[in-house]
Amino acid sequence: MGEENAGKSISFTKIKDENSYKEIEEVLNSMENFVEQVKEIALNLATATAKAKNYLPAKITEDVLELVNQSSRATNEMVKLIKLVRMEVGGIYSINQYGEIEFQRNKVIEERIEEYLERILSQSQRILLIMKRLKSISIDNKLI
Repeated sequence: MGEENAGKSISFTKIKDENSYKEIEEVLNSMENFVEQVKEIALNLATATAKAKNYLPAKITEDVLELVNQSSRATNEMVKLIKLVRMEVGGIYSINQYGEIEFQRNKVIEERIEEYLERILSQSQRILLIMKRLKSISIDNKLI
C-alpha cells in the first residue's frame, strides 16, 4: 500500500542546495502516491461495506464508514500540506539568467517547509493507523 513511502525519512537539517530541493520533491511525490493509494483503498472498502451492509452488524458498518471518512479528511489535509510545501519551496530559489537554480537563504521559509514536512509525515502515520484498523475490520468480516 505504499507504507515504505510513508516511512521515508527526510533530513530536516537546512535546505541548502538543489539536492535538498530534489529530496523534498521526492518525498512530496511519494506522499502524493501514498494519498492516491489510500483514497483508492478507502473507496474500495466503502463500496464493499455498502454491498455487505445487509450481512454485517450495524456497528461494523458504522466503524468502517467512519474510518473511511477519517482517512478522507486526513488525505485531504495532506494534499493541502503538500501544496503549501511546494509554494514555500518556490520562495527559496530562483533561476538566474543562465537558467541555473540559485538558492537564497530564508530561515522563515525553511522553518515553514520543515514544519509542513513534519506535519505531512505525522499525518501519513495517522493514515497508516486508520488503514490498519480498516484492514483488520475488513479481514475479520470478510470484506476483502
